[in-house]
Amino acid sequence: MTVLRDDLVVAALKLLQADGGAGQSPSPEDMLEIDNILDGKLAELNRRGIFYADDNSQFDDEYQGPLATILANEAAPKFGQARNDASRLAAEATLREMRNSTYVSGTTLAVDYF
Repeated sequence: MTVLRDDLVVAALKLLQADGGAGQSPSPEDMLEIDNILDGKLAELNRRGIFYADDNSQFDDEYQGPLATILANEAAPKFGQARNDASRLAAEATLREMRNSTYVSGTTLAVDYF
């Protein structure tokens, strides 16, 4: 099952308790605040060899929790909260453990056929 980008943003806002409350939608400004950091954070996680996303608009649902934690931690000061390095490190460790054992960072290797 896949999780859409907006669902990931809402999950991060729930962790920040800024999701609009029960039965309410998050404010567009709050959604935009998280969405604006998503691509940069994914690029950083890729560069550090923690997580690679083929498509930044949808994700396997198993990644939603750790990614939402990382996004919420990054945006916490903008929502009047302190960052929690322990939760960020735990989420990054979870993503590393979930990574496919055949994962190879960097570019695709060119193959010559005979």
